[in-house]
Amino acid sequence: ETAKNDMATPAGAATDVAAGIGPHPIRQDFDPVSIDDLKAAAEARNVLPVKLRQAILLDPKVAEMSARACQMAHRLGLARAEGRPKITASLTGSRQIVGRIKKVPPVTERRFENGQIVDIREHGAEEIQRSGAHTREFDHREKNNIYDGKVTFRHTIADWGQRSSRAESRSLNWQAAQIDARVVMRERSHDLLQLSLTLRRSDAVIATLKANFDKVSAEVDAVRARVEAGAGRLSDLREAQLVLLDQEIAVNRAEAEREIILEHLETEFDLIAEDAWMLAQVFMSRRHPDLAILPADNSDKAHAIRLRARGVTHEADEIRISRYPKLDAVVEGTIFDLTDYEDEYELVGKIEMSVPLYDGGTARARLRETAWRENELKSSLEALIRTHDRETEGLVNRFQQMTREETEALARRDELAAQLRSLRERQGKTVSSPLALARLLAQIGGAEARLTELRFDRELLRARALLVAEQIDSVLSLSMEDSVC
Repeated sequence: ETAKNDMATPAGAATDVAAGIGPHPIRQDFDPVSIDDLKAAAEARNVLPVKLRQAILLDPKVAEMSARACQMAHRLGLARAEGRPKITASLTGSRQIVGRIKKVPPVTERRFENGQIVDIREHGAEEIQRSGAHTREFDHREKNNIYDGKVTFRHTIADWGQRSSRAESRSLNWQAAQIDARVVMRERSHDLLQLSLTLRRSDAVIATLKANFDKVSAEVDAVRARVEAGAGRLSDLREAQLVLLDQEIAVNRAEAEREIILEHLETEFDLIAEDAWMLAQVFMSRRHPDLAILPADNSDKAHAIRLRARGVTHEADEIRISRYPKLDAVVEGTIFDLTDYEDEYELVGKIEMSVPLYDGGTARARLRETAWRENELKSSLEALIRTHDRETEGLVNRFQQMTREETEALARRDELAAQLRSLRERQGKTVSSPLALARLLAQIGGAEARLTELRFDRELLRARALLVAEQIDSVLSLSMEDSVC
């Protein structure tokens, strides 16, 4: 069984084989007549249309994870920028706008007492001199309208690897965030693909049921004609009408399910049936007939957990190193009195060492928190491996079971087809029983519908297996590179 003969036909395109009830092999939507046409067709099938790509890549959940990855990328840039030299410029100066202070009153009289000259001032002068109020006045000569310019260069020359540990931790978190974005993109693409395959299954089932309904209806008309001619019983007509009613109910139920799928497709992804058909066509023309299997240890999800665990280790190293002394080289250049520059400046070089003596237990608490985060990530990895293996095993078992069911359904359909051929051969020779034909055609229609459902259920299993094996994006030619920060 290959991807070509396992694909479904559009609704209404079903053809009967083997006495009008055989399986209808699925053909490509076009028949290339030249090498160039064949290449163009293959290229068109290998690349999703822009509308489908945007429906997946611009999905809110995918955009959210992509934005989160971009945040991690800029945090990494911030960590690297923190390790580069810092240059700052400042301009300081002042100018008195208005002020009022107490001043020592002027000398009003001078006397000669006890061989000394004594200055006589107004009342309160002695109190002003004792309090020093007259010295509070703004020093005009030294500060007023004086502006100094300063340029400072600062660079950490020794931090024992604290900056590199911080940058490495954020780099690992960024890589993990990129993987998370790809995982969400795969999940959303699988959701859309699941809807598309379900829609194609509904179309194929509806086509099969409608074609069979017309055949059953013809036999019911034959039963009605026999009853009206007096050659048949009324109970046979009622039974034939019940058979036809069951067929009609099955068609209505399938059409109702199709409407629900279309509504979900429109509300969830803003797409129509033709878009879903195109996506399913690309998938079924590119997917491998066997189930895709990926060991849990090699999955991107496991890799993301390991990256986060390594990031926590680097974060713990950063916390430990933060207790060590840090050396900064500082160079300051100052130009004095820019408004009346007279080549007055100075250049000062300094080495600053800062040592955290006591932080109240902050570093110890952060180290304990990182230790528990490491335990959490280790448990998450074990749980992921178990879940991955269990789901993979379940998919394999279901695929094998579905293959057996399809074989049995095919054998049942062939047996019913043989009975139909035998019954048609006896019609008009020994006995004529349109009611028996109607019953048998109804059974054949149910077998055909079940066979169609099983085939598309296998496609759904293949799609799920590709999601678990993290290969669905490659099959659909999707990449997060189209969504950049």
